[in-house]
Amino acid sequence: MSEKSSNLYYNKDFMLLFIGGLTSRIGNGIHNLALVWYVLELTGSGSAAGTILFLSTLPGVIFGPLGGIIADRINRKILLCGMDFIRGLVVLIMGYLIYLGELSFFQLGLFTVIISICGTFFNPALNAVIPGIVKDDNLEQANSMENISINFTQIIGAALGGVLIGILGFAGAFLFNGLSFIMSGISELFIIIPGIKGVKETKNSPAGFYIDLKEGFSFLTAKKELLTIFSYTIFFNFLFNGLFAVGIPFVFNEILETGSTIFGLAKSSFPAGAVLGSILINYYVIKNYQTFLGTIMSLQCLMLMSLGLPILPIFLSTESIILSIILLIVIMFITGIFNAATNVPIATMFHRLIPDNLRGRLFGLLGTFSQGLAPLSMALTGVLVDNFAVHNLFFVGGGIAVVLSLSIFKISGLENLDQESVQKQVQKT
Repeated sequence: MSEKSSNLYYNKDFMLLFIGGLTSRIGNGIHNLALVWYVLELTGSGSAAGTILFLSTLPGVIFGPLGGIIADRINRKILLCGMDFIRGLVVLIMGYLIYLGELSFFQLGLFTVIISICGTFFNPALNAVIPGIVKDDNLEQANSMENISINFTQIIGAALGGVLIGILGFAGAFLFNGLSFIMSGISELFIIIPGIKGVKETKNSPAGFYIDLKEGFSFLTAKKELLTIFSYTIFFNFLFNGLFAVGIPFVFNEILETGSTIFGLAKSSFPAGAVLGSILINYYVIKNYQTFLGTIMSLQCLMLMSLGLPILPIFLSTESIILSIILLIVIMFITGIFNAATNVPIATMFHRLIPDNLRGRLFGLLGTFSQGLAPLSMALTGVLVDNFAVHNLFFVGGGIAVVLSLSIFKISGLENLDQESVQKQVQKT
């Protein structure tokens, strides 16, 4: 293992991983925006755009567990670099074919699937690598920086994508993204990643993969505190995905009838809050995970409920639309702060409590459930929005989430989950 500095910013391996990830995520944000716009321009069909978005998420559902198992079997550095180089090459080919005017809808769908499969193998490996290249004392800060990278690039990627498409066209935007993946892969070549601890030899067959997956499930079910937080994370992802991806756009488009500029500003307020939350969590020492997570998750869900207040008919009839917009932006910003303050400690807890040889497959399972339920959440929310007042959806959905969050205080097995007990469990593992 490489020598790890006590100061995370002087940790060469982590900073290379962080800078590479930041670069590729900005490119990916540009890619996601350009992809939908290009499909609409190519076909003029909303269903075609929906098909491409579906193809971008489907491999994560199908191959998520396999990606996690592979991340626990082979050299993670090869996996990280390989997936970035493949994605970079594929996106560069897309950009070149667009430049020639020869990219068909079938090719676009095929390339989208390949890129998504690469991401399915890349993400569990990335999550599994972090605890091996940073000191335990720096783990929370490392997860905080990763959360900042994820949310900051959501803001800058979409904005930069619109500018690049306007200046360089679709071909230029895709070429930029392709180069970002190549640059990320090059930076990862210089990272020293330790071998996987405790890895077991199993057959490269369906039976062998099943044994590996079963081992991950067995560990998860044996650790009640992990299983509980794992389950809560999946549920809250399901709830927030639909209300934010479908409910919020509906509010700004159909109820407040704002332009795309105002909506874009509002949409960026959540990741902006998450960036601030990721920074603030570094200055707070968590004495007890149960108390902290129960409190912060309850506050986050209260914010979700409060999104219904500025769009109440009685409020809209007595107050200005501008006030409703301002309140929604402020609430989403605060929700983002609480979201980061929840996600960073949970990621750190997972990193510390899951053994190195199981880390990839359990993060792969988490990604599979989260991605797999996201389309269902969006579809269900879309049906509900068409049949019920949207402010009631925020009240009911947020209310259910608040009750569930408060139940964290009553769950046995979490009451002694503090920093000291986590450290003891890590040593025991």
